[in-house]
Parts: sequence; C-alpha cells; structure tokens
Amino acid sequence: MRRLIRELRAITVLGLFNGYIPVKNNPLWIISFTLGPVSYLFLLYMIGRENIVEYAFIGGLVLSMSASAYGLLGDIIWYRNSLKIQDMFIVTPNSIYTYALGIALSSYIWALPSLAIFIIIGFLMSILRNIYVLGVIIGLTTILWINTALFTLYISRFIRSEKYVWPLVSIISLGLSVFPPVYYPVTILPRDMWMIALIPPTASSALLIESFSGMIDVENFYILYSIFNLAVQTMALAILHKRSLVLSE
Repeated sequence: MRRLIRELRAITVLGLFNGYIPVKNNPLWIISFTLGPVSYLFLLYMIGRENIVEYAFIGGLVLSMSASAYGLLGDIIWYRNSLKIQDMFIVTPNSIYTYALGIALSSYIWALPSLAIFIIIGFLMSILRNIYVLGVIIGLTTILWINTALFTLYISRFIRSEKYVWPLVSIISLGLSVFPPVYYPVTILPRDMWMIALIPPTASSALLIESFSGMIDVENFYILYSIFNLAVQTMALAILHKRSLVLSE
C-alpha cells in the first residue's frame, strides 16, 4: 500500500510539474494551445452552415486532446537528452512506469482548459443538448488521450535529436487530426473509403462522438468497427510501450 501511494504521489507530482506549473507561470500557453482548434471552429462558423459548425466543434475537441498528447514528444526528448530527468527518475525507488504515467497525465492537464472552453461553447451554441452527450464526449476524449499518449511515448524512443521533434509534432498532429474525417463527417466520403478513413484513432473517436450525439446516422458495423479500432490500437500500443520500458530498465 505504501508503494502504491508513493507511486500515485509521484505520478501526480510529475503531471503537475509538466502540466500545471508551466501553465500557471505563463498563462499565454493556454491561449497559444487553444487558439488553433478555436480558430478552425470560428472560421467554419463564419463561412459555413449550422451543421458544419457542429462537426467543427467535434473536430476542435478531438484536436485539443490529440494535440496535447502529440506535443508531449518535445518534452520527452528534452527531458531525456538535455535535462536527463528520465535517467534521474530511473534511479529512484519509483518504477519507470510511474514516469510514463506522470508525463501522460501532464498532457491531459494541458488539454483541460481547451476542453472546458469547447464544452462552454457547445452549451452556448446548443450543440451539447444534455448530460448524456457531455458524458460521451468526456469518455471518448479520455480514451483518445490514452491512445495518443501511448503512441507518443512509444515513438519517442526512436527519436534521438531535438531537431526532428517540432516538425514531426506538427506533421503528426495536423496529419491525424485535420485531414482524416475529424472536422467533417465520414459520410461525405465514398463509402468504400470509410474503413480506411476511420483507421486514425482521431477519426474513430470523432465518428463515435458524432454518432452517439445524434449528429450522423451510420450502420452499426462502422460504430463497432470504430470501437474495435480504438481498443485494438490502444492495447497494441500499451503492449509495445511496456516492452520498450522493460528493455530500458
């Protein structure tokens, strides 16, 4: 029990260290991080129809959560190569899993202000019509956070230099959160492309939110496919990341 409490305390401290303290010391980070997803919503609101705005709202939620996790890549590489925090953490009584969970928690803390803003916008624009839809959004964005954080933690072990990080973060974040059917419904694509388009976890999460909130009507097969896709990817990434941690100990 004492070890569990110590591990949980270490996870919380590390999450606050990399998530809450930077935002507290420089609130401009919140504006900088939130501006991208909100600007897409504003642009589509100004030039689009009402139903397009609903999809832009879902896209903003998904982009906020996924971008915060993908953005961890820079912190992980910097802490490992420059500050040697990962090496220092390994020699503590805490396990390396605690370090990974603490870093992942910080990305969720980063995303909370943006998610809160989108939830307020959703209620003001009557997109969030009831508590059920809010619960679906919170649940699916949390699953997406786990998936994208595991992905980021896993690929970080293959990156040796900071100079590759920030271009890669932008490519991954925009490539998986804007081009797939996240800001637009998968139903506008040819049906034979749906299964391929839903492979990114961001696209599967967006479809599930849109379906459970009543925005689109698709066959149960695609709902089950999206759930299966998210579950398999998350479990596979968890196994791969666990193996990489075992090798590093």
